[in-house]
Amino acid sequence: MQSLNQWLRKKSEIQQRRAAILDAAAEEGRTLFPQEVATFDDLGDELATVDNHIIRLRAADDANRSSAMPIGKKSYSGPNFFIRKHGQDEQFQGQNFTRRVIAKALAFKSGGDQTAAQIARARWGKFNPQLVEVIKAGVSGGSTQSGEWGSELVAADERFVGDFIEHLSQITVFDKLPLREIPANVTIKGQDGIATGFWVGEGKSIPVSAQDFNSVTLRPLKVAAISVLTRELLEDSSPSAEMLVRDGLATAIGQRTDATFVSAAAAVPNVSPAGILQGLTSLGSNGTTAAALRQDIVELYSPFLAEYNATDLHYVCNPLLAQRISLLTSTLGLKEFPDLNASGGTMDGDPVITGDNVGATNLILLSPKDIYRIGDSGLQVSMSHDATIEQDSSPTGDAVSPTEASATLMSMFQTDSVAIKVVRRINFAKRRATAIQFIGDAQYGVAGATTA
Repeated sequence: MQSLNQWLRKKSEIQQRRAAILDAAAEEGRTLFPQEVATFDDLGDELATVDNHIIRLRAADDANRSSAMPIGKKSYSGPNFFIRKHGQDEQFQGQNFTRRVIAKALAFKSGGDQTAAQIARARWGKFNPQLVEVIKAGVSGGSTQSGEWGSELVAADERFVGDFIEHLSQITVFDKLPLREIPANVTIKGQDGIATGFWVGEGKSIPVSAQDFNSVTLRPLKVAAISVLTRELLEDSSPSAEMLVRDGLATAIGQRTDATFVSAAAAVPNVSPAGILQGLTSLGSNGTTAAALRQDIVELYSPFLAEYNATDLHYVCNPLLAQRISLLTSTLGLKEFPDLNASGGTMDGDPVITGDNVGATNLILLSPKDIYRIGDSGLQVSMSHDATIEQDSSPTGDAVSPTEASATLMSMFQTDSVAIKVVRRINFAKRRATAIQFIGDAQYGVAGATTA
């Protein structure tokens, strides 16, 4: 019987094929051809069959799990711990990637006495030998050298890193949106506006059509974070501890990415991209009621309609604003927008993406296909147990132009901790100036609120 992972990959392949059909039609500004409709529906039936099989496999896996069994310390110098007998499948998304980070950190902390593969074999080898083989092939053992140490975990096996990136896609606006992916370091010249044609009488001069053009070049920029973890946390083998490590890595990267992406921040050359709201003027809201919101939607749509670019648009807002909109009711007590909640959904048929870093009163309407992003190259994870870390969200240390660090310094060696550095190389930019419109003072459902 095929493993659950194989069926999950099969499901992902089907979803990608369906998305490709829709994307092709969207690119050409048309509906689906009859053959495309048939293929899309057939893939939908196949997806339903695969989903049902995945449910059965997971149920069988849960039934086969036995009670916890203690493991001794023959090949691992940490405390006793427990494992459960189950398949190679993850209990939460990105768990295998997180375990690789943990194994590497503990190997490094051992000072070379044990390799990451040895630790992984002791902790997870009986029920996840594939993970051990990946670590054995791609991650070397610990080192006694001080300072930053480690190779890129992404180089060993893309599947585990890809799963972690997929987890990121569920928590960040940047990753949730179907942005247009382009290669890095390539200049793309495009049209920023619609040219107008004319009917011309016999012998008459043909009017000149004005067109606007622009060019976009995206070079990989670095978003990074450092988390400090105690050895006790790393040695705790429970899934909850592993999930805590995963969430720490994801949050560190995701929060900074989104905080810039949905902002009006200007670009910093060779450091960070401009936020998608940079250079835009907010539209004023018409009020706090459902009727006012519908009028706001009309005004948000108007620029897209003027540019013949009003298909496949997405809303972006804060979870609280989405929740308030979802609570708007008619005079009969019926929900005005029943398909919306704090996690997102749809509003009058258009997808709504929510994110904690979106401004509390911002209702954004954008065209994802008109925002470029470079292909994700994965994550670089490095760590140190000897470094001295400047424990500050605004560190002053600078190696390029040497500057003294702040006084908030902490030794990893002295505190028996490990500093884990995560780096993701991404970039994004608007394809055209009219890719985004937004209301900046949205307060729908707030009693007594005033709008400009």
